[in-house]
Amino acid sequence: MPNVMDLFKGFAPWAPAAGRLIWASIAMAIMLGVTMAVLRRPKPARDATWAEAMAGATWVFAMFFLAYAVIPHEWITFSDQYLKWSADKFVWKQTQSMLGLPWDWPFAFTYQALRDIIVVVVYLVFFGANLALWSLWQKRTVAADGDGAAPATPEKKRTSRFGRPLRRSGGAPVAEA
Repeated sequence: MPNVMDLFKGFAPWAPAAGRLIWASIAMAIMLGVTMAVLRRPKPARDATWAEAMAGATWVFAMFFLAYAVIPHEWITFSDQYLKWSADKFVWKQTQSMLGLPWDWPFAFTYQALRDIIVVVVYLVFFGANLALWSLWQKRTVAADGDGAAPATPEKKRTSRFGRPLRRSGGAPVAEA
């Protein structure tokens, strides 16, 4: 399969090496955009079907897979292989003066440590987005059912002591009075 990022080699020589990272980031941005578009729609008044629940679970799994596995892995691979950020390359050493002051840095800081800090920041950003999306998903409004407006809270159903809904002899659930 040809690398489409070779087209950008003229003005971005790092693009072919970061191809999978770029494509994974683009896919994640598209998935987040679709998720935000779905979040704008109100929650349907009916419960989700099994197929809808499985499709949603697969979508969320794909987002988790990109956010917590593919993107961090591809960043580490790109920084190790193309940027050559290893433990023997230093941002600063202990023997360097600290920002022009008369004393030295108390520790050495390698590019490998910088790479790992960037990965941790990626995880924290996605975790924060994860929490925000869960909160937004739970706070969606309920769609109107027919001509009348839907109630703010769904009608409570009476349940048995085992948590199962109570039913009348005709099979319809019993509404709480």
